[in-house]
Amino acid sequence: MTNSDVPIAVVGQNPALIEHSLAVLQAGLGQGFITKQYFLRYVAPQPRKPFRRALVALDEATTSVLGVLTIEIVGAKALRASFLDSYELARADANIRLLRPGKTGLIKSIAVSPAHQGRGVATQLIAHGMKELANQGAEHLYSLAWVSGQSGCHLCGVLTALGFREIREIERFWYQDSLANGYTCLVCGHPCECAVRVMIQ
Repeated sequence: MTNSDVPIAVVGQNPALIEHSLAVLQAGLGQGFITKQYFLRYVAPQPRKPFRRALVALDEATTSVLGVLTIEIVGAKALRASFLDSYELARADANIRLLRPGKTGLIKSIAVSPAHQGRGVATQLIAHGMKELANQGAEHLYSLAWVSGQSGCHLCGVLTALGFREIREIERFWYQDSLANGYTCLVCGHPCECAVRVMIQ
């Protein structure tokens, strides 16, 4: 399978597709990290709210979900919230201050089914998401890429190939959030000790 062989679609109101997409996200990011209620904010965006979308890569033969991506245009509140407890630390960087509310797109959450990793699914999903965000007026894009002490940052290579650059790394990024919301990291358990790399394009 090559990148051009992976159809990308918008996750719509199909209940089976919603459940399968959510299962791929939870398997890739950890149970409890993304709830169904949270995911539905990207599946069924509200009118007059900032742009949000959930994209899915599908197997043409079986229509099974290969990977899922959530994207959004961030307002001031969402921009701050995306950095959790590290917003003031991140904002000290001049590059982060370029991220203007209403004009900045976030490559939010992505997961690829283990059987389809390393086959270009993440690259095509993110490239498609970048185009959608640009069409919505995004002048800058950013992503908070998960860094595991055991396996490094798989997403960083994909983002770099798509024109993103690393701005900074933030240690123990999800630590307090994982305590507050009770989710378990796939790598280090509970609480999450992993870092994040702030990537900007």
